[in-house]
Amino acid sequence: MMIQRILVYSFTMFLLAIISCSSPTKKSNIAVKPQATFYQYNIWAAFVNKVFDGQLKVSELKEHGNIGLGSFDYLDGELIMLDGIAYRVREDGVISEGKDNDEIVYADACFFKTDTAVVLNNFMNYDSLRNQLNQQLPTANHFYAFKIQGVFDSVTLGGLHKQSTPFKQGLDVLIPQRPVFKGQYVAGTMVGFFCPQFIGDINTAAYHFHFISDDKKLGGHVMEISSGKKLTVNLQKLLHYQFDMPASPAFDTVRFDKQFQYNKK
Repeated sequence: MMIQRILVYSFTMFLLAIISCSSPTKKSNIAVKPQATFYQYNIWAAFVNKVFDGQLKVSELKEHGNIGLGSFDYLDGELIMLDGIAYRVREDGVISEGKDNDEIVYADACFFKTDTAVVLNNFMNYDSLRNQLNQQLPTANHFYAFKIQGVFDSVTLGGLHKQSTPFKQGLDVLIPQRPVFKGQYVAGTMVGFFCPQFIGDINTAAYHFHFISDDKKLGGHVMEISSGKKLTVNLQKLLHYQFDMPASPAFDTVRFDKQFQYNKK
């Protein structure tokens, strides 16, 4: 009887040892943290090459971030997401809130949490702003999200003309023909991202910003901007990258013939 008890005890301890060795003692240090993830829908090169029909709904984008930028389906409005609201700037410049079922063809987003906040003084143009932002980046080998707030002396913003099928022209043709909206002494927020040069044609290299005014009367893609006043720059380093591709025949058959990149400075 004593021998049987000893055997049972020994076998039990043996099983516990195996379970202990096979069970993880700590969580992986590469687990995705939502607030540090750069989310992207559609590939930039596909967007350039006339993949203008997407399936991502506004409600789904909100699951991946509370700030963002992009374009609505059929290029029917520039997308600026701020504080969890997806604003749509149509080709006539009118701004409305995107509905949960509205579809998006291209988007970048993240759950924003400030890592660093700095105050920038005068900058005369967009190039000057980018140069000052470069000085704030700990390294150019990571992705970053930005919220830049204040009063801007002048802003020049771009929209896009709504397209219909069959899509005949890519962004290389449509962007030079885009509608342009301008404002002076405008209080508002720039929302955007920085991608390292190694991103290639998956996304736009370096800086990409969209703007919306505090009164929600002016918005769009930032083409030119200046300010003689102090602006608050909030930035966040993004350590993870996730993208989803459209599940559509257009994406399955697209040929990446055309290339287009915004100013890379």
